[in-house]
Amino acid sequence: MGAFQQLTRGDKIVGVAGIVLFIGMIAFPWYHIGVPAITVEGHTISGGASYDANVMKGPGSFFSIVAFIVLIALLAEFAVRRFTSVQLPSLPISWGAAELYAALAVLVLLVIKILFHIGNFGWGFYADLLLAVVLAYGAVTMGRGPAVSQVPAAGPRHSSVQ
Repeated sequence: MGAFQQLTRGDKIVGVAGIVLFIGMIAFPWYHIGVPAITVEGHTISGGASYDANVMKGPGSFFSIVAFIVLIALLAEFAVRRFTSVQLPSLPISWGAAELYAALAVLVLLVIKILFHIGNFGWGFYADLLLAVVLAYGAVTMGRGPAVSQVPAAGPRHSSVQ
């Protein structure tokens, strides 16, 4: 339990939002189409059917699949860096910046998917987009936290120059 207590607020936001978004992209209904039943003089003519689809289906599904893959990579890297002692290879940018770019990529890819088909959105559409925004916010918060509050191990140094 000690590893969870050492997580920053941004880490917790990214972890929770990322896991719930992962589940939401698979299980929440992004699209919902419903046909109401029509009753005329006591006889039901047609309808009463509905169709739900997750984010992986429908127009622009390529972008949502890429967003899902980026989200998996982000969550895997997040878990490895925080909960194991594995040394990840160095990148031309910091791992914190890579996490931020990955979270922003998930959000942007989901927004691009919206442009392919506007309408017939289910409640999962709103939940997934809200979670993607929270994920990006958490990544921004996570990137700001340690750099702002980090104090050298020996404490603050005082200048002797007068």
